[in-house]
Amino acid sequence: MSLDDKSKLQKMVDMLRSGATMLPDVCPVCSTPLFKLKSGEIFCSGCNKRVLIVKEGEEGVKATQLYISTELNRIILNKILEIGEGIKEEADPSRLYDLAKCLLAYLEALERLKRVS
Repeated sequence: MSLDDKSKLQKMVDMLRSGATMLPDVCPVCSTPLFKLKSGEIFCSGCNKRVLIVKEGEEGVKATQLYISTELNRIILNKILEIGEGIKEEADPSRLYDLAKCLLAYLEALERLKRVS
């Protein structure tokens, strides 16, 4: 077994230990088994990338919309966490007010994204 093969195998073991589930499907690029992460995302440990599975007959547009929706959701949640950290550290009432407005805007965007999805 080559060093590269051992490295790939170790990545798969680490994913399983972290709670990921190995799927019966393989990556269309590198033929490595795909994993479903706790977040619900499908991941290829060989390519080190997320994978979007499109079922036969499913429109590419729907798959693209799902990908965009998932990515926007992740970005918005990260921004909410960043603002939360900023609120913890801020003492200036004016700045706190601005952060709260941003937080409300991101929460509204998250709610709208859920309605659209």
